[in-house]
Amino acid sequence: MTIRTLLVSSVVLSVFSACPVRPSGNDAGRGGGGGSLLVGGGNSSTGGGSVTGGGMATGGGSATGGGLATGGGSATGGGSATGGGASGDGGICPNGFGWNGSDFSVAAAKCANICGEHLQIRDVVVTGVEESFLGTQGDSQAKFWVQDLRDNRQGLWIAKAYQDLPRTYQPRVGEVLNIRGFYKSQFSTWDRFGYRRQLGNGCNAGVRNDGGYLEIEVVDAGVASIPVTAMPGFGASMNGNNRPNPELGSTRVFIPGPVSLTSTTPVPLSRLGSDAGVSGFNGFEITGGVLVNNAFTFGNYTDGGPRCDYRAIAADGGTVTFPNGLTGIWDTYTHAPCIGNPNCSGDRDAGSVPFTNNQYTYVLYPTECAELQGMVQ
Repeated sequence: MTIRTLLVSSVVLSVFSACPVRPSGNDAGRGGGGGSLLVGGGNSSTGGGSVTGGGMATGGGSATGGGLATGGGSATGGGSATGGGASGDGGICPNGFGWNGSDFSVAAAKCANICGEHLQIRDVVVTGVEESFLGTQGDSQAKFWVQDLRDNRQGLWIAKAYQDLPRTYQPRVGEVLNIRGFYKSQFSTWDRFGYRRQLGNGCNAGVRNDGGYLEIEVVDAGVASIPVTAMPGFGASMNGNNRPNPELGSTRVFIPGPVSLTSTTPVPLSRLGSDAGVSGFNGFEITGGVLVNNAFTFGNYTDGGPRCDYRAIAADGGTVTFPNGLTGIWDTYTHAPCIGNPNCSGDRDAGSVPFTNNQYTYVLYPTECAELQGMVQ
């Protein structure tokens, strides 16, 4: 298939609204089918949801707990994204610009009332897949990123549950999609993902229409996304106390080289054990105070072959530089530990950046080794 590179121009800054939402997980009572995304077809079949999948292992060994937390927060507290949430990140909606039922851009979706209305985004390309599970009944659950082809500075995280439509859809990088759903906030007790803005299915039965499902339509494939090139000063986390460059959240970003791996033990990427002590680190830091999460690149592949675990190489005494820079998805990061709960059963603690008063920060997520080709000395 021919790879098409689309040039994009206009820059539109985004806004985030705060609203506590527990995302939908396995739902054995709902089914899906029916009409086209663009005409808002209803459901025509029913069926049980599949068993949920496990989480992705993160930086050096701990799993992210793929199951949905069952407590520890509600619509009025605990799991909310308020109090320093993304609405305080400084994004703005340009005057007169926002979700009005006819603007199908990612920027407009981010201006929608959170949880309040079924909206659409059109002509967005899949830039990275966080996770994708196929259930026992052939349906799928997935989390992935998309970027607006009309404005490459606008990205969004998509959370597809098993019952969402088409039930069998699994994302592939380079697919161009139209998506219909609700603008939401991830529940705070989800490790790594907590507080993250997303497009998903209906927040609760009271606000759902058209069934409340997330609906995905594939309109093209093989399209290459263009990352945003970071400017000098980009991404400085200030030891996790800052939320740098929120306007590029969920967007694919290129950090030009050369840059160096400056710390294998960045405090804000500490992984906390059940005793609240540091049990490891979920990534590393590079020149300029930019945090890099290594969820996709640490350790070995499932077949036993090594990934590009530059943090481990540097921790063993090697010097790592990235002469050609790094590319990845720029998005939120929080750590939701299980302090006092060695088996991590039930709820995790509400997420925060370890040893700071910050609920979350922004980090780079390289999604494959080709995006960070290091030189080791």
